[in-house]
Amino acid sequence: MPGRIACVTATPLRFPLEPPFRAAVRLIDSVDPVLVRVRDEQGCEGTACAFGFGAADARPIVGLVQSLGATRVGQPALAIERHWQEMHALLALAGVGGASLAALSAIDMALWDLASRSSGVPLWRFLGGAREQVGVYASGGSLTLSTDALVQETLDFVAQGHSAVKVKAGAGEKIDKQRLCALREAGGEGLHIAADGNQQWSAKTAIAWARAMEDVQLAWLEEPVPAADLSAHAQVRQAITMDLATGETLFGVGEAHRALRAGACDILMPNLQRVAGITGWRKIAAAAELAGVRMAGHVHPEFQLHLLCASGAVQGREPVLELWSGWPWLWQEGIEVKDGTARPSERPGHGFTLDEERVQAHRSQA
Repeated sequence: MPGRIACVTATPLRFPLEPPFRAAVRLIDSVDPVLVRVRDEQGCEGTACAFGFGAADARPIVGLVQSLGATRVGQPALAIERHWQEMHALLALAGVGGASLAALSAIDMALWDLASRSSGVPLWRFLGGAREQVGVYASGGSLTLSTDALVQETLDFVAQGHSAVKVKAGAGEKIDKQRLCALREAGGEGLHIAADGNQQWSAKTAIAWARAMEDVQLAWLEEPVPAADLSAHAQVRQAITMDLATGETLFGVGEAHRALRAGACDILMPNLQRVAGITGWRKIAAAAELAGVRMAGHVHPEFQLHLLCASGAVQGREPVLELWSGWPWLWQEGIEVKDGTARPSERPGHGFTLDEERVQAHRSQA
């Protein structure tokens, strides 16, 4: 069992994207993780990452992990809820959001990894073990891809074991329809296709877009309107036939709860570093289960795989775990996809071993 916390460290990394990835709101040319390690007095270590898109995003996260981490040293590693509450209190005057929330979240995730590793139990079993596998989807569909290239990307995903994909929308209604129809024709009726609007439309435009795509039979439309406009999400949700998903750019447990109360989504997909880590995610998942809203993952697949397998707000084999091939992978082991599903390992903690050579090769000066 873990003893007291001996140290908390933060290492900035940089992974250029070649070619850059384009969503409707931004061109992303690099992902800049901040690797967080929490070690106890027995030498057991938990690891997690926060991330930014560029060194300017990562730099404040590094400093905040270091300052918050220093306040955790000497305290019991297993007192995770206490750490979560105390770090919130320390940030109360500066504000718990953005970089400060990312830093808190990464420390929280690393603490959960440490607790389950030192207990010799995989994280998904440590958290309750509701199921042994979840459905996955391949996230891609950059707007820089031609329709032919988009189809080929999807066929490559299918060949890798996927039965669900998510693509970006925002090329204009006519072109979006052409791209989605081409995917449907290539993948057949058995392929789950979701579209991500990346907050670009008004409610009126989003409703018109969704109705124009009805014959494509999309699994869900994600974040069609500004994330903070929960009433607009609720308006769109009531007017369209496909499911509406949101949550990746809601910050903190409170915003997610407000989304649930507003009836803003059918699927809630919190980003771990924006909702205060695993502790915050679990609070949201419990509320979502009571509200009849399904949970899905957004990035951090090394942790989301475990959380989704432990959550009661996941149903059957529907695709809920996002896997993006452009996401930096720091681990020696991978996530195997078979028949559209993935299983967490039986190794302790999140079950992945840091690739130290890869970490050193991508160290940044952020």
